Amino acid sequence: MKRDFYTKLYNELKRSKEVYLITIVSGEHQGKKLSGQKLLKADNNILIEDDNYKELWNEILNNITLNKGTYNSTYDNKEIFIEYLASKANLVICGGGHIALPLCNIGKLLDFNVTVIDDRKEFANYDRFNLADEVICGNFEEVLKERCFGKNSYFVIVTRGHRDDRICLESVIDKGYAYVGMIGSKAKVATVVTALLEAGYTQELIDKVHTPIGLNIGGQTPAEIAVSIAAEIIQEKNINNKTEISEEILRELIEDKQSKVLATIVEKLGSSPRGVGTKMLIKEDRSFKGTVGGGSVENAVYLKSLELIKNRSSDVEIYNLSNSDASTLGMICGGKVKVVFEYI
Repeated sequence: MKRDFYTKLYNELKRSKEVYLITIVSGEHQGKKLSGQKLLKADNNILIEDDNYKELWNEILNNITLNKGTYNSTYDNKEIFIEYLASKANLVICGGGHIALPLCNIGKLLDFNVTVIDDRKEFANYDRFNLADEVICGNFEEVLKERCFGKNSYFVIVTRGHRDDRICLESVIDKGYAYVGMIGSKAKVATVVTALLEAGYTQELIDKVHTPIGLNIGGQTPAEIAVSIAAEIIQEKNINNKTEISEEILRELIEDKQSKVLATIVEKLGSSPRGVGTKMLIKEDRSFKGTVGGGSVENAVYLKSLELIKNRSSDVEIYNLSNSDASTLGMICGGKVKVVFEYI
């Protein structure tokens, strides 16, 4: 069932639905430990990992609140971890000019899927954008209307002129997206905004567009402007408080048939290397994907996972990073993290 469950999760994320992943961290039901039991809620569709707990899950859903965030809750002496999930974020750069190039490289450094679109072959090619996941040479309007990039997409409009800016903006402005920003002088922006209003787009839609684009850090060079745009995207991205699950980890969960453990940080107190919702997948052949922070804590999680794979069981562990425990683990962060280990 585990593989089927994660296949369903993968498909729902691809369809860009509103997805909640709910995990029981600790607690018992009829004498059985529940650590690692999961429920998936995508819009109004619900998938339970183990139908033997259907009535229990109905009780839980009736007694907890689902908010857009990643957080812990409790019900009937059961600790519950709730994740508002998103697929890996897409950075869609409309225009292949001087700002697009450093922005593409920064986007990859920030772990976005990066797509660059331009209608000029000399700008839209993999020799120029060798780090991009996809480079599309084509008509802006056709590409943006034909392709569904999903709700977790960040559109940056940096074309060569206000005509193409307007075309790109009209193609995405009334779609679901996480961010859209458009570069340009005050005069250029005013021209595009006036044209959109005359075309019937509401001021409410237009106000959601970030223009002038980027944080005001005084950027002058293309690289500096790209940094300011990336900084604004990070700021907007982190407001949403979504957990992003790596597509690489999801594919391993679905396609790799060997036993494995998915380790997830479900709680942290004080300073720690990685945040709540961070995941690491450890496999029977001793390989792994993802990270829960590196250092000795990650090594402890890795060794614990191998032990659980051998015992075919799930568990919960708290790693205390403060005072003497911190020095034992080789960490100086302080605080503590709680990790749930899910045997698959």
